[in-house]
Amino acid sequence: MDASPELIKKITDAVLEVLSRNADSASAPAAVHAPMGICTGDYSKFPELAQVRSVDNPPANAAPNGFVEDAAAARSATGATPTTGIETPAVGPVLTGVITASRLAGLEGTIYLAAGAKLSPLAVDLVKQRGLQIQTISAAPKAATTTSWIYWMQGHCPSAARAIEQLRGKAVADVRTAASQQLPAVIRAVAKEFAGGQTRLAVLFVPSAARAVCLANRCANLRAIVGTCRQAVQEGIELLGANVLVLEYPHHGFKSMDELVRLFLTSSGRAPKDVESQLTELAACG
Repeated sequence: MDASPELIKKITDAVLEVLSRNADSASAPAAVHAPMGICTGDYSKFPELAQVRSVDNPPANAAPNGFVEDAAAARSATGATPTTGIETPAVGPVLTGVITASRLAGLEGTIYLAAGAKLSPLAVDLVKQRGLQIQTISAAPKAATTTSWIYWMQGHCPSAARAIEQLRGKAVADVRTAASQQLPAVIRAVAKEFAGGQTRLAVLFVPSAARAVCLANRCANLRAIVGTCRQAVQEGIELLGANVLVLEYPHHGFKSMDELVRLFLTSSGRAPKDVESQLTELAACG
């Protein structure tokens, strides 16, 4: 059925009237809602997150990517009171790299940041909410360890010598023998010192690790590992209770050796009980 001209006119007039009423608000922005599952940074509807800063309102001194570049900027952005004496050694973990909110979990009081560390926007907010303090740890030389340890170096490496000096290593008892027999003689000396209880950790700085680690692990009271990287040393400590670290100094600079030796010196030097029983069983096979 065709619509009458009068009906068409009434519909047209009604539409024009509605458009006229909305003309004044035509310039107002339309409310646009992000699809479900998209984070917009608007936490206003969530009371438990009311203090979290919107992504449209980044902290002052933030870098273009939103990260606070250093501890001084973090203190400014969070309102944290600056702590004095940044040369003072840290009494807690020193955080490096990009610091996310999850990395601050369980930390209280003062947060120590290494030079160049960056706080993410949510980490900045968390620092402010919990009233944490921010302190930069300078790049001053690290304090020498108090852990007693012995070392032996085959040949000479300046970087290894520097690490030994800073970490106060004690040389293995003097070994007077032919060059070809020095390594086995040193390993016997290390095993003897361990048995006598004088010390429990040793580091061997060598050009090649294969022979050293093989000979060391023939001794019942030695558990030698090769320090290829931080993870390898960490696993050797946790899984084996390693008490001898073999470092191939041609493949490491001072910074790398210093880091690996420091990590190794956190070892108790004692094997887990299950490892001890396994080693005892396997020793019977030989």
